[in-house]
Amino acid sequence: MAKKPTTLDAYVKSIQDKREDAANAKIVGMTVTSFKKTPQAKAIDRQIVSLNRAQVKRGK
Repeated sequence: MAKKPTTLDAYVKSIQDKREDAANAKIVGMTVTSFKKTPQAKAIDRQIVSLNRAQVKRGK
């Protein structure tokens, strides 16, 4: 299994983020570019990075 990104910068560049942004943008009826600019998208990214960090710590 691929290593999950544990920094916000790495996550924003990841395939995982691109997939999730596309799905979320489709749900709310926006383009991916427009969705990425919203405060909600940034909050989701921070929450996922936090979750990834917690999962990595738990696995050690």
